[in-house]
Amino acid sequence: MITGLYLLWQIFINYNQNVYLNKFNWITLSIDIPKENEQTFLAAEQIFAQLHSIHEGHSFGEKTFIGKVVMWISLEIVSFGGQVKYLAYLPDKYRDLLEAAVYAQYPDAEIKPVEDYMRNVPQYNPDNSYYDVWGSEFTLVKEDAYPIRTYKYFEHQASQIIVDPLAGVLEALSGIKPYEMLGIQIMIRPVDDKWKDKARDLIKELKGERKESSKPSFLGEVVSGVLGGLTGIISSAAGVGEAEASPSVQEYEPPSKMMHLSPGEKDVITAIESNISKIGYETKIRAMYLAPKEKFRGEVKGVLIGAFKQFTDSTLNGIRPDTKKTWTGINPRYFPSLEKPFIDYFVKIRKKKIVRFYKHRKFSFGRKPFIFNIEELATIFHFPIINVKTPQLTKTEIKKSEAPLNLPTLK
Repeated sequence: MITGLYLLWQIFINYNQNVYLNKFNWITLSIDIPKENEQTFLAAEQIFAQLHSIHEGHSFGEKTFIGKVVMWISLEIVSFGGQVKYLAYLPDKYRDLLEAAVYAQYPDAEIKPVEDYMRNVPQYNPDNSYYDVWGSEFTLVKEDAYPIRTYKYFEHQASQIIVDPLAGVLEALSGIKPYEMLGIQIMIRPVDDKWKDKARDLIKELKGERKESSKPSFLGEVVSGVLGGLTGIISSAAGVGEAEASPSVQEYEPPSKMMHLSPGEKDVITAIESNISKIGYETKIRAMYLAPKEKFRGEVKGVLIGAFKQFTDSTLNGIRPDTKKTWTGINPRYFPSLEKPFIDYFVKIRKKKIVRFYKHRKFSFGRKPFIFNIEELATIFHFPIINVKTPQLTKTEIKKSEAPLNLPTLK
């Protein structure tokens, strides 16, 4: 009975959310930056800081009966036959916000609406589709509080050399064949600071801080007092006086074990503290590769996955593909020949899902999101710096400038 009511309640909420979301008009924007881009990764971080204003607080009634949810943006880097494009898929009501955020950091950028490239891609059918597909969502190696290897670790201070963290990813995208498509979606939805509470608890645990004893309830104090009184009466009846009672010796316990931690353990705590000092987003990362069945190359996924490994710090966190639920491939466990029919069946289901998830870009589809702060997002999505020579990356050719002050006007 209770389970049935709960399911009906969830159906009611989901219905209201779908009605609310269907009111939005979604658009796709193409973002091109100048060839001589001299901005650093901090510019991308500022863009994400400005986009965080999408976050809105909704009451229980608004979320339940009206279906209001915090909206999201899908930032995408897509290669069409080796031609790499930066795209954004978002509700049109946030177009001005996105343009203002980008132009503030890249005044010479060109942002224009384009047709959604997934609109004409038919839903995948393993028997009838002309193309084959590989795809996967990504997850974190550890919990959200541990940061990935961000752009700050790619800067060599001594030699003044800056390595672009996205260079490997862009190289993988630009290296595909003319008849292939390879895309990366980074869906982001701003969140408040509640996610930091769990990280603070983790910091206390890593420091070895003593857990604060909870204050006893009124009933507990009464019971404790009664038991203490009975113990005193029994002791008196037995002839044990206060003077005869042996004094208790209390050993000093430090508030934490920081002084006993190794330098590496202290660095981890410092990294987590730095991670939660910045605002965050719920994040989903999804990749998909399409090619004609007869020309499908399985090695493409290996190149892309290898490029993502550079964001991994073995002592902190990393990005890895979700091989358990969304990866469009399943390895046999015990008897390959016997398991093959079942594996083929579930792989077909996963391929259908990854195309549907990628195409519709709904935040409720796929794996549970994880939290990235704006520094982590700027690491995995930014416009290439000047020393990245990706030949097929679309950039603006013309540099815009302001009109001269003495320009005549029509009356």
